[in-house]
Amino acid sequence: MKKILYILLENKSGVLSRVIGLFSQRGYNIKKIKAKPLKNNKKISKVLIELYKYKNINNKIKKQIFKLINVLKVKIVKK
Repeated sequence: MKKILYILLENKSGVLSRVIGLFSQRGYNIKKIKAKPLKNNKKISKVLIELYKYKNINNKIKKQIFKLINVLKVKIVKK
């Protein structure tokens, strides 16, 4: 089962870098990342991050990402 983080963030410089930096600080590898602005609002971007299987990725990383400035929504999607 894949775990994908669905993140909505303001489309400003450095925001994506701070989100990705959070993963590198914790030692998590990212398998795939996809980011693009929303169709109806170019000021907000949707980011999908697929992670390798880690046992302890759960609500903790979700809360840490949500604490970052310019992050609007974080959700864990399982496929």
